[in-house]
Amino acid sequence: MTRSTLTKLCSSLLVALLAASPMIAGCGKKGWPQPRDTSDSFSWVRANATPASGCIRVEAELNGNLRNIEYIALELQTAGSAEDCPTCPFNPNERVEYHPEELGITSQQGAFSTLYCPTRKSGAYRWRLVGVNVYGTLEHATSTVRGVEME
Repeated sequence: MTRSTLTKLCSSLLVALLAASPMIAGCGKKGWPQPRDTSDSFSWVRANATPASGCIRVEAELNGNLRNIEYIALELQTAGSAEDCPTCPFNPNERVEYHPEELGITSQQGAFSTLYCPTRKSGAYRWRLVGVNVYGTLEHATSTVRGVEME
């Protein structure tokens, strides 16, 4: 075998390895880890918001393993109207966190109601609730993004 043939063979082999590397590196599952059973997780049953004298009254309910709630966050985004671009990405500019005991959530009772007065005044808000699990590797329980028109 001549030196140029050996060089071409090595070059071809190197190119083939480089071409295959993205396929090898791209393997694997992506996304939040999921529990093998759902005994450690919780989810939203309902979540609603209504205007209340310049503030927002949020009423919601969680079910599942309520002992694993580290905190619940209310996220708000100011909007011109509640229907402003419902398909746009949600970019909250206010966030408030509540510990379960502040909302009256117990291991058997996941319904709560709270009143929040936004610091940024707007005619409407887009909002969602995020329940954070004490097990940081589990996915957050996130409600759908909704809108509320102020009075």
